[in-house]
Amino acid sequence: MGKHARRAAVLVTGASGYIGGRLVEALERRGRRVRCVTRRPELVAGRFGPGTEVVAGDAADAAAMRRALAGVDAAYYLVHAGSWRSTRASRGCAGCSCRCRC
Repeated sequence: MGKHARRAAVLVTGASGYIGGRLVEALERRGRRVRCVTRRPELVAGRFGPGTEVVAGDAADAAAMRRALAGVDAAYYLVHAGSWRSTRASRGCAGCSCRCRC
């Protein structure tokens, strides 16, 4: 990689969970730029390296996800399906165009 080459950025949702947290740590070890989106940033404060960006957002909020995905090359969606369904049921789907019944 040349000295001016941009490192690929990776978005991880669910970084406060067991699998998401381990994924962030593995990506950090590999030198990837990582951005985590979580409803409660305080749950991951200090857990990851200084190069990992933590942003507040809800996976059920389409605008928040568009902002979180800006400049990202790959994304891992590790939000627990049960919590997404309950969020969707209470607030409505965040722009889902598939007309699913999830």
